[in-house]
Amino acid sequence: MRRLRCLLIALLPALPGCSGLLHSTAPALQLYVLAPPEVVAAPHGSGPTLRIARPLSGPALNTDRIALLRPGNRLDYYAGSRWSAALPELVSDLELTVLRNDPTWSAVADDRSTFNADYMLQTSIDRFAAEYASESGPPDVRVELHCLLIRRSDGMLVGSFAITEKGVAKENRMSSVIAAFAAVADQAIIALQAQSDQLLRSAKFPTTP
Repeated sequence: MRRLRCLLIALLPALPGCSGLLHSTAPALQLYVLAPPEVVAAPHGSGPTLRIARPLSGPALNTDRIALLRPGNRLDYYAGSRWSAALPELVSDLELTVLRNDPTWSAVADDRSTFNADYMLQTSIDRFAAEYASESGPPDVRVELHCLLIRRSDGMLVGSFAITEKGVAKENRMSSVIAAFAAVADQAIIALQAQSDQLLRSAKFPTTP
């Protein structure tokens, strides 16, 4: 399976050990990037075009802070660590890179573009967090997305689907947690691509009215 490469931009020295993940007093700030998978570009035909809307999320995930759930379902964020941009922007970039190289679509752009695409993909980020069963053990990482494929000419819903992917960090260290996020996000975006393509193939109406 193609795997998302984790790129670390270290602004200051790395966080020490695993003991400081949940209770770190270190002033270091590290930015983490979920880089898109390396994909082989395929020839594009005369298929429909797609616009990727900025993913939606609740306030807890509409941030560059890396979310975690403590025991008892208590929301918190990792100290001294951030995503390189707000999470919806990271997810949009991953979608854009993967779907732009999908031959199902003749052209794909995100909401920064003004071109009039045939379809729109709207994603909601329902969960994107590391989940701890205890304060010291390695967390599970869970990603849940809900997606709508909409025909833009008349606003008709082609269909919707939900994606849930889960993985386990090898250690309670930031590098291992980010590696788990990368693997789970990889799985989620690949599943999103496959289900979007399947929805389009099963549509009973033409691309344009």
